[in-house]
Amino acid sequence: MHQEKTVDLHTHSTFSDGVLSPTELVTMAKRKGLAAISLSDHDVVEGFGELAEAAADNGLEVMSGLELSCEYNGRDLHVLGYGVAVDDAPLLGMLKEFCDARERRGFGIVEKLAQEGVHLDMDVVLAKAGKGALGRPHIAEALVEGGFAADFAEVFARYLGENCPAYVEKYKMSPPEAVAQIHGAGGLAFVAHPGHYLEDMDAFLALLDEGFDGIEVHHPHHRGATTGQLLQIATERKMLVSGGSDFHGFKGRDNMGEPRVPYELLEKIKERLN
Repeated sequence: MHQEKTVDLHTHSTFSDGVLSPTELVTMAKRKGLAAISLSDHDVVEGFGELAEAAADNGLEVMSGLELSCEYNGRDLHVLGYGVAVDDAPLLGMLKEFCDARERRGFGIVEKLAQEGVHLDMDVVLAKAGKGALGRPHIAEALVEGGFAADFAEVFARYLGENCPAYVEKYKMSPPEAVAQIHGAGGLAFVAHPGHYLEDMDAFLALLDEGFDGIEVHHPHHRGATTGQLLQIATERKMLVSGGSDFHGFKGRDNMGEPRVPYELLEKIKERLN
């Protein structure tokens, strides 16, 4: 029996807060039997060159992407951009501002930890980030290795989560700004993992009117009813549908290819891009 081709349009690499390099993502995608993946690192696009090179050598289809950090109605909102030109100068300029803000935030978090008697070597933290953008997972990793917490869950519950002693507000943009940046770079904008926004349906529908092209319907956090509801909204509004694992690679997020996302969704995204 012919097996349906599947894709994963939401993966993260070492260029943001993932565990695997873009090359290793390609290796895993091939092992999982995926036909295509998109690299959607947080607020960076630098990993796509390595991904595309590795994919060409392995016969895997790839699409450029990124995940922008926004705020909507006082809550975190993530916006996925597919098919962006990764050499677009305005996009790269905006992302550099993001990266600089993330680094300032990282230094601020480490300073707050020191005030709590938890001392980390900033050079060790920066080494965790490597060539990627500094984020809370890198600080969390240093805290676990330093014996200050048993695992990431404890780190975020005790130190780094909202309302915790070392929390520092993240620089975020508005959804219309994110959509404009993605469209300006030739891409399409999708609301990422929107399941938990559905509790205020009026606000969610108003959000979709901010110029979005599609909705990430298929996601590990979406149960059957949520997936069905999002699919209905996308159909009624003639919006594109995407999906992916939100793969990061650390324990509990080693789920590339889940849920199963049909290749035809990628085809429809490519048709719109063209």
